[in-house]
Formats: sequence, C-alpha cells, structure tokens
Amino acid sequence: MTPLRHRNGNQYLHRHSSDYRNQIKRKVHAYHVHIQAGVIAQGLLQYLSVVFPKLVWASFGSWLRTIRPGIPPSELVVANAMRQTLPEFLLGSFKSNSLAKFIADRQDKQNMRTFRLAA
Repeated sequence: MTPLRHRNGNQYLHRHSSDYRNQIKRKVHAYHVHIQAGVIAQGLLQYLSVVFPKLVWASFGSWLRTIRPGIPPSELVVANAMRQTLPEFLLGSFKSNSLAKFIADRQDKQNMRTFRLAA
C-alpha cells in the first residue's frame, strides 16, 4: 500500500487498482476485528468483576489501597487475578479440562514462562 504523508489521510480509492482497494478493505477489517476483540475482552473482565467479586479479590495476590467491600474490582484487578491463577489452572486441571490441555499442549517446551509463575 502507498505510504501517506503525515496528516494526509484522504485517498481517492476509485483511482487505484482493485487489488489496492482490496488491501485497504482487508486492513480496515483487521482494525475492526482487533477493536471488537478488545471490547469483548473488556466486557468479559467487567462481567467477572460484577458476578464473582469475592473470588476475584481472593485470587488477587497483591495489595491495593482502594479495596472496598461491596464494590466490584476493576478490570485491572480482574486481569491480574486471572494472570496469577493461569499457571495453577493449567497445571492443576491439565488432565480433566480440555481448554487447559489445549493451551498447555501449545506452549513452547523450551521456554515455559507461563508455568514459571506456578513454581
């Protein structure tokens, strides 16, 4: 695709070839998919925060000054709690949970950064 100069976002796509227009469509589609994945992930974090606040706070292995009972944790707290419990989930339920088996089978055996947290 043709690089554009700074502050020059306007293009006349009807003047370009159809291959170029298809590349632009693919790029815009990739942007949309990326944004939608982020919105879905944030929505899941909010859902877990509202529905399972006690479990999230119990899994959160750090200290926060603003822990208040009755108020759901933030998305940051939920993400950190999930990050800290992932190795335990993968090692503990490797045999019985198909998602844990799927993730563990695809880990690099030479560089097991995910499992290092559990040790």
